[in-house]
Amino acid sequence: MGRRTMVVSGAGLALLLGATAPAIAAAGGTVAGTITVEGTPAAPPPLPVFKHKEVCGESVVNERLVVGPGGGLRYAVVTVAGVTGGRAVERDLTHVLDNTACRFVPHVQVAEVGQWLEIRNSDPILHNADAKLEGRTLFNLALPPARRVRKPLAEAGLISFKCNVRHTWMSAYVAVAAHPYHTVTDAYGDYEIGDVPPGTYTLKVWHEQLGVVERPLTVEAAKTATVDVAYPPPGAEKEENR
Repeated sequence: MGRRTMVVSGAGLALLLGATAPAIAAAGGTVAGTITVEGTPAAPPPLPVFKHKEVCGESVVNERLVVGPGGGLRYAVVTVAGVTGGRAVERDLTHVLDNTACRFVPHVQVAEVGQWLEIRNSDPILHNADAKLEGRTLFNLALPPARRVRKPLAEAGLISFKCNVRHTWMSAYVAVAAHPYHTVTDAYGDYEIGDVPPGTYTLKVWHEQLGVVERPLTVEAAKTATVDVAYPPPGAEKEENR
């Protein structure tokens, strides 16, 4: 059978991230690999700036498809789905989403239910953070210069962020899970998830433009399971379905 790739909504990602927090961990294994894109996809053009060009410039980098050396895909969320035991979530932890140079930084990050997100504005102009979970507004904050606001992460799912102060090019995602077994790929497309309880699971990879890919996964104690995933080139499925 061939590769199965599908684009899912934020609600779909919520199912991938899980809804039940795990218990305390036994000795586990490691899951690691590289997420790539086949071929040599062209980098998307920079995003044009329509307001506050004196601060933002004429354009900002487009991070919706970042492909590095060897086709490595950055900003893919990798999740071990189906874990029913393992490490408890580290609840006293705060993640940061900054507004800097008219971009949300980082573009994609992961967090867990019970942790916190601090939204900052490091720019000398007004921004806002319009946060939606599965299409439902969580909050919509005005962010004057130097403001910091701390928000609890109480639900699993994909939170999308926009700035509505005519900075329509700004976007970011925070993938919130009920367990610690997920991560984001780096500039080379590499990922590593440690202390996974031994068992049979599904490795699920989400990317905002390329969708979701699933792979079977078996984890053994004190061993590393290597799972590499290659997305087809953008638009390949459309060509196949003609």
